Amino acid sequence: MDIKQFCDTDRQAGRLMLWRVGVPDPVSWRPDPRRPSHVQEDHLRFAHDGRPGWLGTAFDLPGEFNSAALTKSILGWVDRHEALRSRLVKDGSTIHRATIGPGAARLEKTVVGDYADGDEIVQLLEELFDAETRPVSWPAYVFVTITRPTSTSLLLACDHSVSDAYSIALVPYEIRELYTAAILGVAPELAPVSSYLDHAESERERLGNLTDDHPAIAHWRELIAANGGQLPDFPLPLGAPEGSLQRTGRMWLLDAAQAAEFDHGCRTQGGNATTGLFACLALAGKTLADQQEFLAVAPFHTRYDLPSMRSVGWYVGMGPVRFRLAGTLPELLRAARLELKRAKKTAQVPFPKAMELLGTALRDRFMVSYMDNRTVPGSDLWPQWRTRFMISRSSDACETYLWISRWQDGIYVHFRHPGTALARTAMDHYLAEVAAHAHFISRARPLPQVSN
Repeated sequence: MDIKQFCDTDRQAGRLMLWRVGVPDPVSWRPDPRRPSHVQEDHLRFAHDGRPGWLGTAFDLPGEFNSAALTKSILGWVDRHEALRSRLVKDGSTIHRATIGPGAARLEKTVVGDYADGDEIVQLLEELFDAETRPVSWPAYVFVTITRPTSTSLLLACDHSVSDAYSIALVPYEIRELYTAAILGVAPELAPVSSYLDHAESERERLGNLTDDHPAIAHWRELIAANGGQLPDFPLPLGAPEGSLQRTGRMWLLDAAQAAEFDHGCRTQGGNATTGLFACLALAGKTLADQQEFLAVAPFHTRYDLPSMRSVGWYVGMGPVRFRLAGTLPELLRAARLELKRAKKTAQVPFPKAMELLGTALRDRFMVSYMDNRTVPGSDLWPQWRTRFMISRSSDACETYLWISRWQDGIYVHFRHPGTALARTAMDHYLAEVAAHAHFISRARPLPQVSN
């Protein structure tokens, strides 16, 4: 499994067809009093800059391509998730919501053309996804098929206002289940889901009387004060001018057996794989930059029951992570565990709300995400389905993001950083140190190599 900018994905040509969801009857839209979540509102406030912010996936469909079955499966997916049937419209400083009911959407198919040049189709699709996933228009998502004589790939790009990374990870299983059920003429076997719109309104009600003396706001205040009035940067210099186009890459940290050894090694010292990985990051910062504390921000999901675990939406909060490097591994693991537990609780207050109460407009610069995706439905079949995950291009001189993921075949680090030679060298050195400490804990050799 891989996460890349679209321009870095594989380049298989074929017949390209666009699948757009629409509403033929405008009266199907009804005003909806449920407010946007804080992260949605913040995202829409900055949507005017025109920068793409989409997430996507690509995977193969089984058997001979069936257009009618795909139509039914896409519309079934839209009916299943209310977040896909809702639009947000800015009216000055106010954001209004409107929603359609299940069955109101229709699907428009457009044959774009036949392409033999893989580079040409990649460029065309990236431009298309950038144009079709704007958060101020509906729908902010689009499907594409690439059909070939012996296979068909389905691609989805979706603006972040509609979906988080976990929601995107659910798509291959759900669409394939709906697609197969449509071909067989049976009901799909999918678990019930809750509505992200209800989650957003509940969040608004829960935080309506929040003040700046809340423990979550104090937690953010501590991190900012410890970092000289800013949110943390990557430990090493990046040498990036403003507007620098970012680069992505991947490192295979541990294979399945090594990951199990690493997990076991951490647990024998009082931690687990999550706290162990954060400890390795902290040790890398100490080795390369003489950091006595680990400083970063981390995303945590806000899904608390099975219906929300299967729901499409932006169920993510950010938490500050700051802990000192203790003298022994058990002490370091304990420090990481306590801080991550606190950060997860802090993340229940959305980042934009926290910054508002702090009276600042700071943004995250160094983010570290950890996800164990082995329980995502269908994840064991992703290699067989040729599943890939994609992010849009980004131009930023400060952001450095690490996505650490555990899959059936091991633990990976995917990264995004400013696209300078200095930044790439810094990332290579940093991840090599992380790997060295991880392999020391797991007692595995040799160290892996960083790849593009």
